[in-house]
Amino acid sequence: WSPPRSYIYQKRWVKLDADYLRYFDSEKDTYSKRLIPVSSISRVSSIGDQKFEVVTNNRNFVFRAENDADRNKWIRTLQQIAEERKSKAPERTLMSLATDSATEPADKSGFLELRGFKHKLFVVVAGDKVFLYKNAEDYRLGIGITYIEMNVGNVREVDRRGFDLTTPYRIFR
Repeated sequence: WSPPRSYIYQKRWVKLDADYLRYFDSEKDTYSKRLIPVSSISRVSSIGDQKFEVVTNNRNFVFRAENDADRNKWIRTLQQIAEERKSKAPERTLMSLATDSATEPADKSGFLELRGFKHKLFVVVAGDKVFLYKNAEDYRLGIGITYIEMNVGNVREVDRRGFDLTTPYRIFR
């Protein structure tokens, strides 16, 4: 559901794994447009025809499935995962939930310009992953854009201020 406060839906390919609910422009994309840590999901509920809401500690996301049966499957699956997370760690605080986006502490973080984005992104290197966030607040809240697994990438200096992070799927400059 985008842009904010409008009722225009944009078709996205959505993937769910043990750690993240991620959405992409298409099923062929490797890098997501947004990633939502499963650990930050507090509630999932139906909000009408084909629509459901994913409530996190800091933001609500509204999705619309292709039909009510698909919507109900998404709701059941997401509710189950959210409940499993709560039952495994009921003592978690809001802050620990928000910082679960990178399972390891940040090795390096800061703002970088990335070709294709209008504004600088907040970039976090944590273990063997590089996480991209719109800003430091999104990092604190755990709502990111995507992550890059460095076991499939390498870095090459381009000039004194720039470098390429090359993966088999995309070059981040």
